[in-house]
Order: sequence, then structure tokens, then C-alpha cells
Amino acid sequence: MVDIADGCAGISGEEEKVRRVSVNIVNWNGLQYLRDCIESVQEQTYGNIEIVVVDNGSSDGSIDYLQESCPHIRLVKNNRNEGFSRAHNQAIRMASGAYILPLNFDIVLDSHFVEEMVNAIEWAPEIGIVSGCLYLLNGSEGKRVFDSTGITMNGMFPADRGQQIIDSGQYSQVEFIFGASGAAPLLKRKMLEDIKMDEEYFDEDYRIYVEDVDLCWRAQMHGWKALYTPQAIAYHKRGATRENNLTMMKEYVLLGHRNRYWTILKNAMLSNLLRNFAWILLVEWRFYLGHLLEGNYFVIKTIPMVIGGLRRMLSKRNEIQRRRKVSADYMERFLFDELKRSLKATVTKRLHGKA
Repeated sequence: MVDIADGCAGISGEEEKVRRVSVNIVNWNGLQYLRDCIESVQEQTYGNIEIVVVDNGSSDGSIDYLQESCPHIRLVKNNRNEGFSRAHNQAIRMASGAYILPLNFDIVLDSHFVEEMVNAIEWAPEIGIVSGCLYLLNGSEGKRVFDSTGITMNGMFPADRGQQIIDSGQYSQVEFIFGASGAAPLLKRKMLEDIKMDEEYFDEDYRIYVEDVDLCWRAQMHGWKALYTPQAIAYHKRGATRENNLTMMKEYVLLGHRNRYWTILKNAMLSNLLRNFAWILLVEWRFYLGHLLEGNYFVIKTIPMVIGGLRRMLSKRNEIQRRRKVSADYMERFLFDELKRSLKATVTKRLHGKA
């Protein structure tokens, strides 16, 4: 059951929709962060913005706050936690903008963030995804620490580029990347409509975690590009929903890696897999060995979880591969080039150190 409360005065005409940004926030007991997040959206220099909030059955007073303090937003009230993917799909279908900005409730935007993101996405028609420069909300001794400058998929292991690194100008250039973190990406609606499957933008089988990686990979396969712009700045309190919660941390590992394998099953080209099989084995061996040595034996549960959705993922794979517009060589540079360079550099350094 879904209860929809719409506080907007109505759509102001087709002309305004052309460059409207729909800021979509999925909330689950995020009251302590919502005020700062929404205020940062309201203070944007970019004027053509609507806010859509999907609440996933919060019990912390979030609904009361949103209804009393934010009557202008478009609010969807789910009776239970529907997960990240389904809730954001609800928001996208409801939104009226030509650009969609899924936003974590623990994000605070610089006042020029949306303006810079729109400038970047309009730079070329093939750009469907933009990442800004996300910093950790609480830095290190007054220094700015990166949270994400885009998603990488080196060795088919997703990571946020630059995460936990102090900013010393490493990511100061506009450049094409694999994808953008789901915490605050700008997505072109035309791209979303092009890559959706079974009327889903984010894969609802995932529920939560890695759904952003899957969407970005699918977009690349369809010929869309992702761009990073350092001019769009935001601050992120990463992992706010699972902070100090061991059960949720285990879920994060299990669901995250189940969804990682599903993403590979759906999107990876066979030639990329065969060509880099030894590299893949090395990365996977390091992952499992690291967890087992730390006593995290629960990671073994990942394997039956992956198998449980195998038939559905293979069916989706057939559709994605049928519609792909790029070559295996094109995807190779996102998936393995950086991994090979870094591992070779490590081996060379160790050999020289022994010499």
C-alpha cells in the first residue's frame, strides 16, 4: 500500500520541464539528517528544482517533520521499508524533471552543486550520468577527505574513486568515468528510459547496495557516458543507516557482494571474462581470504544467495547483451586496465626492494 501526499502547486508547463531537476530522496528513519539535506537543496543557485521524498516506513518522526516543515515537497509514504531500488523507482516515475538527482538523506550540497551538475550533463548529448566531488561530512583535522569522485569497477570490484584520501588536487579535472555513486548522481531521464528493464530503472531484485553500479554499467553498455565534474561539491555522512549496527554491517557485506556478482552476471561480456580470468581469480581469492582470516565466515553465505537469483539474472543478461552498443575493448579499460597497472607496479616495487 502506498499513500501519496502531493504538496506541489502543480506543473508549471512543458517549457519549464526541459531543464527541471527532480531531487529524489529516499528516507528511512533519517530525521537527524533530513533538515540539513533539504535546506541545502532549497539554497541551490539553480532555480528549477522539485523535491520528491519517498519515506520507507520511518518511525522516527520523519513524516511529521516533512508534512509540517516541508509542505512544498512531493511526499510518498510507504507502509514498510521497500528498499533503495524500489523506492527510487517510485520517485523517478513520480518526478516531472528531465534530470533526476537521487540524493541520500545524509548528503549536504554546496549551493552551486545542482547548477554545476546540469552544466556538466548538458556538455554533450551522449552524457547520461554525472558525478560531482563528494567529501566526507566530517573530514580529518580540517582537511577535506574524498568520499567519492565517481565509481570504479577495477577487477569487477566496485569502489568509490578517491575514498578516504585527503584532497591534494588529485581529482581537479573534468573527465569521463565509469559511473557515479548513488549518493548524489545526476541522471538524464532520456538515458533512464533507454536503459530500463521491465519498467525498472534500478533493479528491484537488488533491494539495496550496488544498484548504482549496475545502472551505470548498463548505461555504458547502451552507449551512454558518465562525466565527473569537480566543480559540483557535496558532503556525505557515509553509512548513516548502518552506523554502529553489526547486523546491518553483515547485511551490507552479504547483499553488497551478492549484488556485485549479479551485476557481473548481467553486464559482463564473455570475452572480457575469458581474457581476464586469471586476474578475476586473484581478486576474488584476496577478497575471500581477507574475510576468512578476520573470522568473517559468514561471507560464504554469499554463494547460495547468488545462486538463488541466477535464473532471473541470466534472463536479464540476455536482454542487456542483446541491446549493447559498445565493444569488449571499450569496457576493458574500465574493468581491468587500472587493476593491471596497479598490481604490476606493486610487483615491480617489491622486486626492486629485494634487489
